[in-house]
Amino acid sequence: MAHGNARLTAYGRLQIVRHRREGHTAAGIAAMMGVSRATVHKWLRRYTREGAAGLADRSSRPHVTPRALTADQMAQICALRRISAYGPHRLSYELKLPRSTIYGVLRRAGLQRLAWLHRTTREVIRYERAQPGELVHLDVKKLGRIPDGGGKRFDAGFRETGAGRRASRGLGYDFLHVAVDDHSRYAYVEALADERGDTTAGFLERALAAFGAVGVQVQRVLSDNGGNYRSHAVRAVAERWGVRLKRTRPYRPQTNGKAEAFNKTLQREWAYRRLYTTNTERLALLPHFVAEYNAHRPHTALGGLPPITRICQ
Repeated sequence: MAHGNARLTAYGRLQIVRHRREGHTAAGIAAMMGVSRATVHKWLRRYTREGAAGLADRSSRPHVTPRALTADQMAQICALRRISAYGPHRLSYELKLPRSTIYGVLRRAGLQRLAWLHRTTREVIRYERAQPGELVHLDVKKLGRIPDGGGKRFDAGFRETGAGRRASRGLGYDFLHVAVDDHSRYAYVEALADERGDTTAGFLERALAAFGAVGVQVQRVLSDNGGNYRSHAVRAVAERWGVRLKRTRPYRPQTNGKAEAFNKTLQREWAYRRLYTTNTERLALLPHFVAEYNAHRPHTALGGLPPITRICQ
């Protein structure tokens, strides 16, 4: 996939080929497409050798990495980390390898933080319910609404002039109510006007129905200690559905970590992924993101499979 600042997509590369067929010179095509002549020649050569398939994106990974660590070296790093609890600096001294290389191995193995390891066994601590519906995480993420023309995150002069701040002042917030299943990571999301008790209760009612529609019977929901989750309206919905309410320990947001992780994904892959010229435009794409996340997007904690695969087996 082309990066966000790429001049050419696969379609643009095909345009280079078409311009060439129409008789334009490489210099002329480069000027039209806003790229160098070398780039034009590169894509023309690939098309000549491979046809349209040669215009597709490729991995930037090198074909050969002669200095890459062996499987035994990576296993040695992980084993010493578990046995000694040494950090990258000490492991670098012991194994005579660069600290950055060791940290990369620990990160890929999920061993970079001691807090994630059992004190005695040094195994990675993963809290995950055995079946869908045993526990659903609830949270609310507040996002500033986008002014017409785009928000401050895409305003190049925002920090210097404050123009973006003035443009967005007074527009208020969208409150993203999220529900994430602990076992499958299946998510349900709504953008609502506030996070009051009655609003949260309505969201919970619809979320439980949405999980039920895919065959998930929710047994417990976990939330923080916000007043909206402690409201009588939320308690009434839970009693009506036979769902037990649980709350995180105060000042322990990691207890609700799956909802927190989903919120980061939501921001990175939907809310701030690209320039939206209106708030309505961004909200219109929220259902598409959630559908993609649940049914198609690979999830690293699920072995590269989407959440729906843990429900429909």
